[in-house]
Amino acid sequence: MPAYLRFFIKMLVWGLLVFCSAYVVLITPDNPVMRIFRGEISDIAAGVIIGPYPVESDFKKLSGNGVETIVSLLDPALPYEKQLLEKENALAKQYRMRLLNFPMASILGQKMGAYYDNNARAAADAIAATQGKVYLHCYLGIHRVATVKNLLETRQIKVGRYTLREGERNKLDLQLDIAEKNYREGNYQQVRQLLDAMKQPSPAALLLHGWADFRLGNIATARKYFNSATTSMPEANEPLLGLAYCDLRENNLSAAEARFIQVIKDDAANIEALNGMGLVRFRQGRLSEAAGYLKKVLQMNPQHPEANATLRSIEGIH
Repeated sequence: MPAYLRFFIKMLVWGLLVFCSAYVVLITPDNPVMRIFRGEISDIAAGVIIGPYPVESDFKKLSGNGVETIVSLLDPALPYEKQLLEKENALAKQYRMRLLNFPMASILGQKMGAYYDNNARAAADAIAATQGKVYLHCYLGIHRVATVKNLLETRQIKVGRYTLREGERNKLDLQLDIAEKNYREGNYQQVRQLLDAMKQPSPAALLLHGWADFRLGNIATARKYFNSATTSMPEANEPLLGLAYCDLRENNLSAAEARFIQVIKDDAANIEALNGMGLVRFRQGRLSEAAGYLKKVLQMNPQHPEANATLRSIEGIH
């Protein structure tokens, strides 16, 4: 065999080995090489957690901390990401999580494809409409997730900021996660039992207790918990919102209006405060103003049941 041919074959084999090695590195994102570049999983206590591609050990931690939905920004047009998506889909089924995929092709932070921005907005829309905890990720957990994170934060949706090691949940936090899951499923009496067992409930637990009592029609008790939460977190809007809905339930429209307006002044995109103002205006007979508030709610969440029902009532009157 001629020397030049042997050299060509040698270089071809060497090139294939390098390519295969690089591909193996890409499809095993938790290997020692890629671990250097991967972002950390953010605060596990947050409603929207961000980070890198989740390997099985991450799925175990996320599942154990109440995450129910995975939003993946991997792009199956990239062969290694297609393979990772298939593996992720199998893990999501194994851990009984919902997996949503909004492809955003990116190489070292440089976006590729005309669909990048559209899918970033679609991912933010899906997260905004999702109940329960969400894990949002791309490959490294640095570039693509930052685009969606910025869109979420413009809507006042809080995104986790700390590492998983710093954000590990203690026993009380995990108990609160279980209570929150029961609340989303409508098991309000179970929520009360779980929270009553806490010797030193956190402000978040006080708030959840208030909402569970509100849903059960225990308005006086709900007020007690919302007021306790206000004492613990005087600058927060959430206890004020709870008290406003208690006022609304008791048809104290002037008190409800004042509190809803106070929340909206501080947070113009607070969907429940806008819905509350829509209900106040509806009961006051100021139907065009009520419709204006409710349409703002439906722009942010088209599936909002109360806003939809009230708006249909207004349209029926007209």
